[in-house]
Amino acid sequence: MFLRASRQTGAPFVRPPPSMIRLGRTVGVFFLAVLGMACSSGPEATEVPSSAPPPDDAIVARYADTTLTLAELDSAFVDAAGGPQAAADSSLRAYRDFLDRYLHFRLKVRAARDAGLDTLPRIRREVHDYRQERARPQLLRTEVYAPLARTLYERRTQAVDVSHILIRPASSSDTLAAYREAQAIADSVGRGVPFGDLALRNSDAPAARTEGRRGYRGRLGYLQAGDIVEPFEDRMYAVPPGGTSDIFRTKFGYHILKVHDRRPAAQPVELAHILRRPQGDSATSRRLLDSLRTEIRDGPLSFAAAAREYSQDRQSASKGGALGEVTPRALPPPLRKTVAALDSAGAVSGIVQTRFGYHLLKLIDRSERPSFDEAYSELKDRLVGQPRAEERTAAFARTVRAEVGAAADTARLLTIARAGSVDSLARPLLTHADTLSGAARPAATLGDSVYTVDQMARHLMQTDGGAQTTVAELMESFLNEKALQYAATRRAQTDPALRREVQKYRNGTLLFHYVQDSVWTAAARDTAGLRKTYRQNRTQYQFPERVRTLVLRTPADSVLRPYATRYERDSSITAVLDAAATDSLVSTDTVYVTDRSADVYRSARAAADGEAVGPLPHGEEWLFLIRDARLPPRPMRFEEARRRVVQDHQDRLERRVLRRLRERYDAEAFPERLRPPVSDAPTAP
Repeated sequence: MFLRASRQTGAPFVRPPPSMIRLGRTVGVFFLAVLGMACSSGPEATEVPSSAPPPDDAIVARYADTTLTLAELDSAFVDAAGGPQAAADSSLRAYRDFLDRYLHFRLKVRAARDAGLDTLPRIRREVHDYRQERARPQLLRTEVYAPLARTLYERRTQAVDVSHILIRPASSSDTLAAYREAQAIADSVGRGVPFGDLALRNSDAPAARTEGRRGYRGRLGYLQAGDIVEPFEDRMYAVPPGGTSDIFRTKFGYHILKVHDRRPAAQPVELAHILRRPQGDSATSRRLLDSLRTEIRDGPLSFAAAAREYSQDRQSASKGGALGEVTPRALPPPLRKTVAALDSAGAVSGIVQTRFGYHLLKLIDRSERPSFDEAYSELKDRLVGQPRAEERTAAFARTVRAEVGAAADTARLLTIARAGSVDSLARPLLTHADTLSGAARPAATLGDSVYTVDQMARHLMQTDGGAQTTVAELMESFLNEKALQYAATRRAQTDPALRREVQKYRNGTLLFHYVQDSVWTAAARDTAGLRKTYRQNRTQYQFPERVRTLVLRTPADSVLRPYATRYERDSSITAVLDAAATDSLVSTDTVYVTDRSADVYRSARAAADGEAVGPLPHGEEWLFLIRDARLPPRPMRFEEARRRVVQDHQDRLERRVLRRLRERYDAEAFPERLRPPVSDAPTAP
C-alpha cells in the first residue's frame, strides 16, 4: 500500500492499555471515570415514595462488616455530579444507578485493602507524594508566606526616601576592618558631617560617585517594602524621618542608612499621554500641545484621536496614547508630581516637560488599594526565593524538629562517607553513595522516623549541594526537609478537608491498581479469552464503508500550494509522498473517512477517486486531501478488531469480578430507601 501511516476516524473509544493510563492528579478524577457518572435529568417519570423521606442515617447498602448510609451516598453523589445543583437536577433513576456503581467502587477498594495493596511501597509513595502536594503549600502559606506577605502589605502603604553608605569587606574572612571603617563613618555622622559627603567619599556602592545615577551621594530616593533585602527594609521603616540607623550587615556588606522622608505610597494609575519631542524651536511643540489641550477640553477633539494623529511616542500613539497601568514612582519626577495633582478620572494635565520632551497627560483611572487576599499572590511572588522566606522556612522547620525531637550521628556519617573532615563531605558522599557498605545503618532520626546515609546522599544529589557542603549544612538541610514533610503530613491528618481529600485519593489509587491488575492486565494477557470474545461477537466487529484518503498537514496553506500544483500536473500520489518526505513542515498519514468522520474529511467522500481537495483549514493546521479509493464494508480481522475486543473482554472480566465481590462480601443494596433528588421532589399545589 502506498500510504506510510494510517488513521481510522470515527473509531469508538477504547480504554488504553495499563502502560498508557496515568492516575489523574486531581482528587476523584479516576474515581468518577470508573463510576461512569451520567447524572442527567432524563424525561422518565419519577418514582416518589408514598411514605415520609428516609433519614440521613438510613442504610442504603451493606457489605461485610460495613454499612453505607444515605448521607454518605448523598455526599458522594454531589461530588460525582459536580456540585449540589447538578445533583439536584439529576433523576431518581440516575441516583439509583449511582448507588450500584458506588457500591461496586467500595467493594473494589475493600478488596484492594484486603489484598494488601495499601501496604505496597509504590502505592504508599503515591499517596505520600499527593499528601505533600496538597498539604505543603497550605502549610507554607500559614507558617511562612502569609506572615511575611502581611508585613509587606502593611509596610507598602508608605514609601521611604532613604540614603545609605555601604562598606564591603575586603574578603569573607576580613570583616573586622570593614566594621571599624563603618563605625568611624557612623561617628562622623553623629558629629554632624553631611551624610551625602560621607557617602561620596567612602561608600562602596557602585553609583555613589556617579552623578545622575540613582544612588549618587548615597541617595536612593523613595523605596517600598519588597524592593530591598529584609535587614535594610527593617531599618528603613524603623528609623524616623531625619534619623540615622545603627550599623547593620547584609549579604552586600555593612550599611548605615539615613531616612529623609516618609509619605503615603501612591497606588497604580491608568494613564494616556501625547508626546512632542522638541526639534529646534521648543515653543512650536508647546503651542501645538496647548492648542490640542484646548480642543480636547472644549470637546471637538478626543484625547485618543489627538494622540493617534500628533503623538510622537509611536508605541502608545496607535493605542490612543494609552500607557496602561503605571506605578507613579516609576515615572520621571515631573510626571509623578503632575499625576498626583490630577483629581479625577478623565482629567487632562497642563504641559509637562521631561527629558523625553513635552507631554499632555490624561488620567484614565486610579486603582483602589487591593485587599490583603487580593494582593497575596503578587506579594508571595515577591517573596519566593528571597532570603527572608528561606530563613523563615528554616526557622519553622527547626521549631518542628525541637518539638518532635531530632538527632544526627555526624561521626557515623563521616566514617561511612570516608570523609576526613567536616569541611569536605559532599564529594566523597556522592562518590560512594552507590557503594556504601553501611548505607542501611541509621544516621539521623526525626520523631519516630529513622534515616540512612543513603537517603542523605540522595537528598544531597537532589538539592543544590556543592563540593563545599559540610556535615552541619547537610544535616540541617536534610532534617529541615524531613521536618517540613512531617508538618505537612500532620496538617493533612488534622485538617478535615485535607484528610478527606487524601482519603479520596488513596481510594482512587487503590481502585486504579486493583482494576489494573484484576481486569485490564488480565484481559490483555488472556489470549484464549480474547479469541473467544472475538468469535462470539464477530458480527459486531465490522468496518463500515470507508474512503481511503491521503492527508498532508502543514502549519500554513502556502506550504501546501506547491503540492497541490504538483498533483494537479502529475496526478501522482507517489510523487507527492516523495516530495513530502524531505519537507520538515509537512506530515502525511492515511485517513479512512466514514460518515462519522470530522467535517473537514467528508469532502473526500464527495470527491471522485484520485481527486484532490484543499488546502482546507482545520484548527491550527491546513490539510490537503487526495482521495484514493472507496472501500466497501467488511468484517474486521482479529488484529484489526483487537482494541475493541480487549475492551469487550475487559467488560466481561469486570462483570465477573463484581459478581464474585458481591458474593464474597455478601453485598446488598436497598434502592427503595433512596429519596429523590430535590428537583424530583413533588411540589405543593
